[in-house]
Amino acid sequence: MLPKQSKNPTAQTKRRIQALLREIAIKRDKRCVLHQLGHCNDILQAEHLNSRQYSHTYGDMRNIVLLCQYHHIFWKPQHPIEYAALIQQIVGKQRWDWLQLAILDNGRPHKMDWGLVELALIRELKSYE
Repeated sequence: MLPKQSKNPTAQTKRRIQALLREIAIKRDKRCVLHQLGHCNDILQAEHLNSRQYSHTYGDMRNIVLLCQYHHIFWKPQHPIEYAALIQQIVGKQRWDWLQLAILDNGRPHKMDWGLVELALIRELKSYE
């Protein structure tokens, strides 16, 4: 049995944001960013490089790469050091440096306007069309 989804407006907005992140990642990255390793499947997922638990990077596309389910669920946990090295190469120095600063900021509280985050992502998605 699937867990019930919250009817809380914030939870609903965050689900829509997650869907937008995936859709934008598909348009931007086109395929699993680890495709060179092989074994990709057709289930594509938005991978949050900094955990989804941190509001300040949750809806930021700089924090997202596109992974197939195999690399996201199975390969990444089995090869964390190789994964980090490959992601660093894939996203480039500027984005990697931003990510490291964002991770250092994880302990600080951040108040987010999820409606504005959603609107910004809708606008970003339209820029790919």
